[in-house]
Amino acid sequence: MDDVPQLKLFQRMRKQKPVTASGTAEGLSWTLDSAGTLTLSGVGTVDSMSGVPWGAENVTSLVIRDGVTGVGLLAFYGHKYLKSVRIPGSVSQIGGCAFQDCAALERVELPDGLTFIGGAAFQGCAALEHVRIPASVTGIGGWAFRDCHALSSVTIPGGVTEIGDFTFAFCKSLKEVCIPGGVTAIGNSAFAFCESLESVTIPDSVTQIGDFAFQFCKNLSELRLPGSVAEIGDFAFQFCERLSHVRLPDGVGRVGDWAFMSCENLRRASVPARAEIGMGAFGRRTTVVRRDAGKE
Repeated sequence: MDDVPQLKLFQRMRKQKPVTASGTAEGLSWTLDSAGTLTLSGVGTVDSMSGVPWGAENVTSLVIRDGVTGVGLLAFYGHKYLKSVRIPGSVSQIGGCAFQDCAALERVELPDGLTFIGGAAFQGCAALEHVRIPASVTGIGGWAFRDCHALSSVTIPGGVTEIGDFTFAFCKSLKEVCIPGGVTAIGNSAFAFCESLESVTIPDSVTQIGDFAFQFCKNLSELRLPGSVAEIGDFAFQFCERLSHVRLPDGVGRVGDWAFMSCENLRRASVPARAEIGMGAFGRRTTVVRRDAGKE
């Protein structure tokens, strides 16, 4: 790549005095100023670039100009000093692993018009506290926000139909989640190890709660399951220590193995008479009350 000699010079000089570097990559123009702000402009998609010409270790903020249409797979993977990102309305998709392991990333501005956030797109962004997902987003890939330890709030748009596997797993600061009415399935380990999660609103559209979906949500004290839920996966609520009572809706046909095991304060569970109860689904301290449809 034509920028390689310039990059080597830039890397030697950057600790000596402020510099500005620029060039082209994958059809896009880039500039990196002395403050560490990387600006990308042009028309097209920012794709994974092995040995990016600006050097991942040099970037502290990212500005993408209007005209760029997508942020592709692994585009900014491992930019460990990147703190802020501004994405324009011309970008419709963020690819898988696009910002994975950007551990210092604190602020992301996602545009209206964005439709898809790829799998593991922000995984490992441990400093990211808040994210506004635009209403235009209809798909969020699995693992998208896994290990975002500082993420305390998130709004899931109404157009999303599935919360994939591990999407918000290990978001240790997440306190409250409102799942929109279009979601039909909550994937395996979708909210596992969200240790601060206190309440979750599950809409009538959800029919399946996956394996390990809320495992180790140890502060979850309020759980309301709608009548649409037909299956609760294995280990789904294991180690939810603050749950004190659970009423499973009439439509539940199966409670998975160890689904509510080790919920130490769960004293009573009301379960439909027709429901299959898996092995070890409830602990010894829980009184399981079988009921006919329509009764408590």
